[in-house]
Amino acid sequence: MKRDLSENEFNDQVEGRNAVLELLESGRDINKIYVSEGEKHGSINKIISIAKKRKIVVNEIGKTKLNQMAQTENNQGVIAVVPPFDYCDVDDILEVANKRNEKPFILILDGIEDPHNLGSIIRTAETAGVHGVIIPKRRACRRK
Repeated sequence: MKRDLSENEFNDQVEGRNAVLELLESGRDINKIYVSEGEKHGSINKIISIAKKRKIVVNEIGKTKLNQMAQTENNQGVIAVVPPFDYCDVDDILEVANKRNEKPFILILDGIEDPHNLGSIIRTAETAGVHGVIIPKRRACRRK
């Protein structure tokens, strides 16, 4: 089932060969890349090669499943999943608190098992005035 973009706007994935290639070359954090099974030619090979060098997980999935994940009609056999927020250093978090003349309010999360809970915690933290949330860069959520 396709996502209804009129109800939800998703900013956590990039679709299409050129867009994913540019994302890889930008150095921005990428959680995972999905490639349609059998797509091993042209720019897909370059995407897979760069992803392996950067130690980004690449999963091959069926074309139907990939199209279900897609937010657009033209994913060209590749989708990159990116973190909804940019990562930063603890120094950056402390600097935000300092600029606001506030004591640092930092939330440290580890061992969260449900991605929905992680998202809820982060959204709640933002509304509570947390200056930053520290999570593991990879595998922030571990389903049992």
